[in-house]
Amino acid sequence: MTSVEILSAELDDAATEQESGSAHRHLRGCASCRDWYREATALTRAVRVMPAESGPDVTEAVLPALRPRTLDRLRGARGEPLRVVLRCLLVAVALVQLGLGVLQLTGLGVRVLPGGTAETVPHVDHETGSWNTALAVALLWVALRARHAVALLPMLGSFTGVLGGLCLLDLFSERVGVGRVLSHTPVLLGLVLVAALAVLREPEGFPGRPLAAAPAGEADTSTPTVAEFTRRDTGDGGDTPVAHRASA
Repeated sequence: MTSVEILSAELDDAATEQESGSAHRHLRGCASCRDWYREATALTRAVRVMPAESGPDVTEAVLPALRPRTLDRLRGARGEPLRVVLRCLLVAVALVQLGLGVLQLTGLGVRVLPGGTAETVPHVDHETGSWNTALAVALLWVALRARHAVALLPMLGSFTGVLGGLCLLDLFSERVGVGRVLSHTPVLLGLVLVAALAVLREPEGFPGRPLAAAPAGEADTSTPTVAEFTRRDTGDGGDTPVAHRASA
């Protein structure tokens, strides 16, 4: 590290006492470095005491951008009642979907292949009932843990889209009745509720909301203290500040 680099760091209050002492000892025997240091000191002071130029008032342009939007408010504490209502509705839809799945698995109610009997449930009924039961469990899980709504949305949305298109095709071709098509209503309602929870989810560290404070008697160790920064910069085997900066 050259004396010029150390002196430049000293002007920025980034040099240690040992480095500054070594550089000033060099100045006593180097005329060119003394001239450079005198000019650099004058320039640094001139820049620091230079009056700031007044700029345009941008208050009216900046403040509207900082105001939270309606969606941002709903994602915060103000939207908590709405999220609770959506989650309760999703529980109800999931229970209806679970009931349909159980009826298909047991052969007691909803039939995929009308030719089957209660004693010999067709395999396709088992497959459909298993899927509907799994879907009901997924909806219940999102109702309990709304932050997972985003993860379920792609699968549920693609399934509902394909199923809806096929239902319309089968309905218009008279291959299925209206009652069978309406039995998929819980899936559509589940998609709407999951999408709403995904949009209104409360992100961690939402702007404007204070972070949870550490329990009484426990220190917050997530943010380094001033002493830790000082040790990193000047102490214990680490590089000095000058070693981390380029010459000014």
